[in-house]
Amino acid sequence: MSTSSRVSSVFGNWRKASTSSVDIDIEAQILTLPAAPTHTPQQNDNITDPMDDFFGITRTRATRESRHDSYVVPSRTSVTLDREAPPPYADAAEPPAYSSTPAEPVTLAMYLFKFGFLFPPFWVLGAIILLSPLKAPADFEPTKSEAERHELVRIMRDAEIKWAKRSAWALLILLVVIAIIAGAIIGVLRS
Repeated sequence: MSTSSRVSSVFGNWRKASTSSVDIDIEAQILTLPAAPTHTPQQNDNITDPMDDFFGITRTRATRESRHDSYVVPSRTSVTLDREAPPPYADAAEPPAYSSTPAEPVTLAMYLFKFGFLFPPFWVLGAIILLSPLKAPADFEPTKSEAERHELVRIMRDAEIKWAKRSAWALLILLVVIAIIAGAIIGVLRS
């Protein structure tokens, strides 16, 4: 027979420690853990990224010594370029303009189209602009020549016509949707 007795509980059978066993001081035992893995920093202090050099970014030494942020130099950066690198933008106030596309002029027809989604009768007014001619007042751009004024009026008229056509299409679509809904309601009520 065993020197330990069994205790039954809801959680299962448990053994009681024998009374004849030697008392063991658990707190006096020394716990030894394996040594934590150490990481020696890589010697990447003399290697830099050409993109960082170009844009003037400097990396701190603490980041390179972290074992989580290993700094690997891509193989494609080791290729030497035959061309000279472009100058940095540090001296310029803003980046250079690569294309000079004139902005579309802001017109009344554009506002009528956009606000027509909130108040659809604005689309009616926007579509009416298609019927009215655009004439410049006598004091319109007095510093420009007659040809330049006609060019400005033509650009503005083209923009107005574009937005007026959009208003007309939006109004037509709205009326078609209303007609379909009204036809469906009338068809349901008569049947």
